[in-house]
Amino acid sequence: DWNPFFAVWQLRGKYPNRGYPKIFEDATVGGEAKKVFDEAQEILKKIVSGRKLTANGIVAFYPANSVGDDIEVYENDETRGTPIANLMTLRQQELREEQGEYLAMSDFIAPKGSGVQDYIGLFACTAGIGMDKLLADFEAKN
Repeated sequence: DWNPFFAVWQLRGKYPNRGYPKIFEDATVGGEAKKVFDEAQEILKKIVSGRKLTANGIVAFYPANSVGDDIEVYENDETRGTPIANLMTLRQQELREEQGEYLAMSDFIAPKGSGVQDYIGLFACTAGIGMDKLLADFEAKN
């Protein structure tokens, strides 16, 4: 989604759309939008081909059960009585006539009192390892 990119440059228009971005055809901002977009594409190509940034991630599965709208996470199956974390989830807030049920993430984990030993998968990722050096290089050149 390039809309935030164009908004930072104060270039208002339609992007994306099917086929070709309409912002490039805009009489007022089209030329400048195409110019900064092409420059951004070149920078992204250099970052990828030069392996300037590193991505890293981790995934884990933990025993878990829900308590109301919250999810209790346990260290292991044997110690399900003492949670190591409590994930507070928020129930859907937007009122919709056709929707009778408002869900929370906890609705997808077995309740603690059910006797079902359920699990939750968690992940975290980053693509910004090396960003400090990359920014310092850009600042030194500009």
